[in-house]
Amino acid sequence: MEAERLNAIEASLADLRKRADDLRGYL
Repeated sequence: MEAERLNAIEASLADLRKRADDLRGYL
């Protein structure tokens, strides 16, 4: 279903945001 796909995309975006924040912490 579309909802499942959207949830997967949102989870991926949240993970990317967390990784970006982690990288910013290193720089």
